[in-house]
Amino acid sequence: MFNSMKSILALIDILILAFIASIHFYWAFGGRRWNKLAVPSSSGSQQKPLFTPGPLPTIAVAIGLICFAWILALKAGFINSSVLSDSAITYGSMGIAAIFFLRALGEFNYVGFFKKIKQTEFGKKDTLYYSPLCLLISFIILVINYF
Repeated sequence: MFNSMKSILALIDILILAFIASIHFYWAFGGRRWNKLAVPSSSGSQQKPLFTPGPLPTIAVAIGLICFAWILALKAGFINSSVLSDSAITYGSMGIAAIFFLRALGEFNYVGFFKKIKQTEFGKKDTLYYSPLCLLISFIILVINYF
């Protein structure tokens, strides 16, 4: 029974990562919806994005997210690998958990639970959605690996 629960949790993470990757591909190929909510912005009356990612970095993020989903699919046993060992898959998945956990904590200014700039549109969405989602992704990976 618990193995089926682990499979369901892994599938949830895989689908979340695939969905986020698809949004990044959408932005990389010219989509504009939600893009102003995806990048931290300066505080004040004129909230300006701190950076403007181009198509190539956005595609790189999307491909990275797909690779993360692939590693989790390997860890869950949905697909087999003749290239990566079980320990490499476990270390890889724990690395992914660490990345998302650190993203949830943030860099203490614009991103994460401990950010100083909270009243921008991005800051509000980050507090309500992005950081908790990163924490959830990380927590699910820990459950998959250790329970």
